[in-house]
Formats: sequence, structure tokens, C-alpha cells
Amino acid sequence: MIEREFHSLIDEEDLAEPWRRLVGFLIDWMVLVMIALVVASTLRIDLGAGDALRLPTSVRVIQGLVAAVYRIGFTVARGQTPGKMLIGTKVVMQRTAEIPGLGPASMRWVIPGVFVFLPGVSVVAAVIYGWLLFDSQRRGLHDKAARTVVVLSP
Repeated sequence: MIEREFHSLIDEEDLAEPWRRLVGFLIDWMVLVMIALVVASTLRIDLGAGDALRLPTSVRVIQGLVAAVYRIGFTVARGQTPGKMLIGTKVVMQRTAEIPGLGPASMRWVIPGVFVFLPGVSVVAAVIYGWLLFDSQRRGLHDKAARTVVVLSP
């Protein structure tokens, strides 16, 4: 068991490895980019002819809104986004191992989400997510704030 100041139902061997979390994140990111591009195309938003990583602000706002609905919705409904489903992980509350409610699921998205979609500050999001590499419970700063943990899903 991981040492904590409180009792938890999560054992160390239940925790998802960082590589699984990264692969799940990348799968979800690709899905979200595709959804945002379809929405932008449907709304006839000009994507410009520049660098693919420098999307217009309108597309970034759409991508942020889509990401919020996607990540929060799937986390509340199943504890898993499609990326997590594919790689076999799940978000649960640290103490109870139950699927997070709207508050914790929103917290998990808001903390890194604000920084991911603001130009020039994505490095802050990398620190938020990257924290799990140094945390004994493999939790990013967003997990710590929401009191969640990502575990292997049977």
C-alpha cells in the first residue's frame, strides 16, 4: 500500500504507469483536434495557411470547449475518456476508488486546460501533467487538486 495520512482503497500496483497515461492523453488529444477541425469546418472558420500548431484563436476556443465537454463528460459518466478506454486506465477518487463527480472531473480539466489553450504557456500544462513522473502516487498536479488517481482498469 502507498503510505498516506488516510485510508485508501488504491494499492500501488493499481496505479497506471506514466506511459499509459501519456498514450491515452495523446489518443484523446488527436480525437479532440479532429473534432475541433470538423466543428471549425462546419462553422466555416478559416484555419489560415500557416503553421498547424498556430491555430486561430477561434479554433482554439472551440477546441477548449470541446475538450471540456469531452474530458469532463466522459470522466463523470465512466471515469474514462476514449483514450483511457483504449489503453485500459480509469480515473477514480483517491480515497474511495469511485468515479469522480462533476466537481473533481471539472477540476481535473480546468487546471491544465486553461494553460493548454493559451498561446505560449503550454509549458505550464506540461509541468502540471509531468508532475506525475515525480509523485509517489503517479498523480499530476491536476490529480492532486481534484483528489483523484488514475488506475489500471480491468
